[in-house]
Amino acid sequence: MNNRIDKLSELFESFPGIGRRQARRFVYFLLHKDPSYVRDLVDAITNVKAEVAQCSECYRFYPRGEGSVCPTCRDAAGSTQLMIVEKDADFENLHKTHVYDGRYFILGGFINANEKKRSFARVDQLMDRVARDTKAGTLSEVIFGLSISPEAEHTRLRLSTMLRERFPNLTFSTLGRGLSTGTELEYSDTETLKYAFESRIQQT
Repeated sequence: MNNRIDKLSELFESFPGIGRRQARRFVYFLLHKDPSYVRDLVDAITNVKAEVAQCSECYRFYPRGEGSVCPTCRDAAGSTQLMIVEKDADFENLHKTHVYDGRYFILGGFINANEKKRSFARVDQLMDRVARDTKAGTLSEVIFGLSISPEAEHTRLRLSTMLRERFPNLTFSTLGRGLSTGTELEYSDTETLKYAFESRIQQT
């Protein structure tokens, strides 16, 4: 097979949730498109990297040029709550409900149960953030806003244990009823998320 097709397929296959067959379909889709479409796609990818920054506080992506801290973190500077979510899409879905106006931390992935596999979760950054805010007296509650899945539950338990050992005076809670097993926060509706937040369960 053409090496260029193979190479581009491999790049698409590295996308989350994309397998070999679907990656190959993307390549053939692009080959059938007009050159102008491909140029627009390349420009869009280049521009999004150039014009989008990552917040130094919560690690979410936001338009560059507004400082190193995103507007959401600036607006919630007076809050003593910190919500941990997996990814930007979860943040966006939760934030638009307006039921929670505290601070966020984008974990970036789950802690892999298989210790030999790499974990992309920002565990060290989270521990540093909680340590800093606790020392400053600006943090009272850590809320686990993770999806309902085995991977998320394993991550929650690991993080909860680590944080409790170092910060026993903090309150820890997790989103309550309203989210069924296997639910992705990214696809949950506003009322479900609102109920899940309002009925969050304090961890003992």
